[in-house]
Order: sequence, then C-alpha cells, then structure tokens
Amino acid sequence: MVRYAPLLGLFLAGTALGAAAAPSAFDLSGRYTYNFRNGDISGDRFTSTDSVIIVPIDRGRAYFDMQLNFFNGHECSIGGMATLEGGRLVYRDPQMRGFDGAPCTLAIWRDGARLRWTDGEGSCKGYCGARGGLSDGEMRWSSRRPIPRAEQARILADYERTADLP
Repeated sequence: MVRYAPLLGLFLAGTALGAAAAPSAFDLSGRYTYNFRNGDISGDRFTSTDSVIIVPIDRGRAYFDMQLNFFNGHECSIGGMATLEGGRLVYRDPQMRGFDGAPCTLAIWRDGARLRWTDGEGSCKGYCGARGGLSDGEMRWSSRRPIPRAEQARILADYERTADLP
C-alpha cells in the first residue's frame, strides 16, 4: 500500500485541481452595461443604457441594482440583497406579487458569455413600467467591468442607509 501512496497523492491533487470551485457571489461581481437605440411613439430616437451592478457582501450574498430601459420611456428598476442558491443569485420580495399572486423572485446567473436573469412568469412585474419586464433578460458577459473598492463601499453604505426606510 505504501508504494501506491505517491500515485494516490498525484491522483487526488489532479482531481482537486480539475474540480470546479464552489460558486460564489464574487464570481458575478461587477458593473454590466448595454447601450442601444431606443425610441418612443412620437418617433423620437435616442440612446438608452441598461445597467446591472453586483456588489458581493460575502461568498453567499450580494447587493444588486438593475436599471433597464424599454420603448417609450418605460423601465424596470429593482435592487436589493440577493442570496446565492446553487450558482444563481436569488432576490425575493414577498411584499411584491406577480399577476399569478406569486411573490417576486428574481434569479441572476452567468450562462457562458451572458449574464442572465429571470423572474419566471413576471413575479416582479411591479418593478417595471407597462412595456418593461424581467423575464428572460440578458447582457454580454464581456460588458462586465470591475467596481473599485471605494465605490463598492459607497454603494453598500447607500443601500444600508435606505434599506430600513418604509
């Protein structure tokens, strides 16, 4: 048995190196943006910018802020504390309900070259204007930019200051 110990050690080391690391809220950290041509019913055309900000608190939690724009000036604006469940950040707001009465549940995750999100069948629709929605959204992963530590601290301080407000 002793003569196999070096081989066993190499096997275990290789297995550990090849194994995927456990998911973490830090994996999704950053600022994602998407610029696009938008318009309104009067025919005006303009550029809009969607943004998603994710600031990790620890491995299992992150603050997020999502600002999405839609035709005719409608938008979705949602943010708060999300918890890592599997490889997804999941935000729950039991006070907000979708059309079917289900509590608002928004999941955010990486899917290859995309940051994706969904609220299922519109459970968080109350955070959006008439033409907005949070079902099956995505942004290019390559749009991700790091958020400097000082800005992360400011974002979290702003959230903590307003989180207890009614």
